[in-house]
Amino acid sequence: METLPVPRTSPVPFHRRLPTLLTLPALLLVLLVALVGALLTAPAAGAAEFRGEDRVVVAADEVVDDDLYVTGETVVVDGTVRGDLLVAGGSVTINGTVEGDLMAAAQTVVIEGTVGDDARVASQVLLLGEQARVTDDLITAGYSLETRPGAEIGGDVLLGAYQALLAGAVDGDVTAGAAALALAGTIGGDVQADVGSADEVGAAWAPTTGVAVPQVDPGLTLTDAARLGGDLSYRSGTEGEIAPGTEIAGEVVYEPVAVEEEAAAPTGALALLIAGLRLFVTLLLVGLLALWLLPRTMTGAAGALRARPWLSLGWGALAIAGTAVAVLAVLVVSILLAIALGWLTLAGLAAAVVAAGVVLDLVLVLGLVLAVALLAPVVVGYTAGGLLLRDTAPQHFGKRVLALALGLLIYVLLRAVPFLGPVVALLVALFGVGALVVWAWDAARRNRARRRADRGGYAGAASGDPQRTGSWQAGPGHTPQAGPQRLGPPSGQPTPGQPLQGHSPERPRAEGSPQQTRPPWSGDGSGRQLPPEPPR
Repeated sequence: METLPVPRTSPVPFHRRLPTLLTLPALLLVLLVALVGALLTAPAAGAAEFRGEDRVVVAADEVVDDDLYVTGETVVVDGTVRGDLLVAGGSVTINGTVEGDLMAAAQTVVIEGTVGDDARVASQVLLLGEQARVTDDLITAGYSLETRPGAEIGGDVLLGAYQALLAGAVDGDVTAGAAALALAGTIGGDVQADVGSADEVGAAWAPTTGVAVPQVDPGLTLTDAARLGGDLSYRSGTEGEIAPGTEIAGEVVYEPVAVEEEAAAPTGALALLIAGLRLFVTLLLVGLLALWLLPRTMTGAAGALRARPWLSLGWGALAIAGTAVAVLAVLVVSILLAIALGWLTLAGLAAAVVAAGVVLDLVLVLGLVLAVALLAPVVVGYTAGGLLLRDTAPQHFGKRVLALALGLLIYVLLRAVPFLGPVVALLVALFGVGALVVWAWDAARRNRARRRADRGGYAGAASGDPQRTGSWQAGPGHTPQAGPQRLGPPSGQPTPGQPLQGHSPERPRAEGSPQQTRPPWSGDGSGRQLPPEPPR
């Protein structure tokens, strides 16, 4: 048996690099999506059987003539399922016979019986016992895969896991991507694997389950009981351990993978300085963009924080907590609607509801993260900088930038203080988000009042009443506050309220009727003025 290393300059065929693509998250997501889609669309067939309880048992003398869809904490199949078995639960045990495909998503899956077709499993632990029979392919993703001596797989094995121990018989090929792979059985075809090495793979967390999990050493290991009918091709940082009694009919091709050493990260004061500098530059760039693109938002939020700090603090806490509750509520509602629409055989609409819920949740989470991590420190820093410069509303852009930089510098320095930094970050997030909420609420109220004033002015113009044109009617007992003096009419013209020359004077107001007053910004019968906007 000769080991032929592959030169680093030679091209590697795509099928040899395929195990690299078999990462656990991708394969697990594919299996879960397929399972959920099948559960949602299955009622359209009208022939499947559905069961959902904490514990679902198919008795030894029970025969299910069609497909079986099961959800439960514990699922045990001792009888016969003549169709496919789709199951999602905590633990799944197959002691009987599944004549069709097996598709399972669970914490632990134990197969001691027979699967007549393919088996697709996403689980932490998958165990094929000594009596297990999988007639066709086995596709699995999880933490651990073990096939014990006596287990038989009639097709190929495609796996992505942290560790795998194949001690049974596989008639086809084995394609694996794992940190630790041990071959201790018979494999009729080729073996192609991407495996880790002891140098780059550390101790992994092992799940606590009711199934015994073997301990497999990192890298590739072939025991004396291993029998390969084809070639062995693997990529790893270290050469595999092949026992002298191993029988390999084909060639052994080993492609070494260079393990790059990571540069030592700076520690101590230097690391603290670099982290603070990155944070300062990031927040300063965001603040400059906000002052350039959203000047009213910055000045308005800063003014709200100065005028009502405690109200901003309360609204910040409510906004953050409310967003978290909204994300959870959208997720729950979308799942419930999708399940209901699936049972009504509206699979397309169910998929649209799920997609809309996911997009809405992503928007909410992204908005909250941006507001807490970027906008809130910028608003608070700009406000604090203006107070330190004794100019709460700087008019020049250069002075605004100076206030922003000064406030952010103080924020970054406080963040670097042990134990005080997290408290400062939390308070800044609450005050900043709350100030944005208060400003947005006030802006919405001002816009609503302005639209009402516009509607009142249009109604007065249509009726021909000069008192209603551009006027604002105050409620009983309301005294208008003094405002900026408005320009009067040109000389020689009567002021509003005086009779025009050649016209009869205005009829006297009836006693007891409410007096109509005008705010300082109301115009006369020839025009209308809007209320003055706050300084930018």
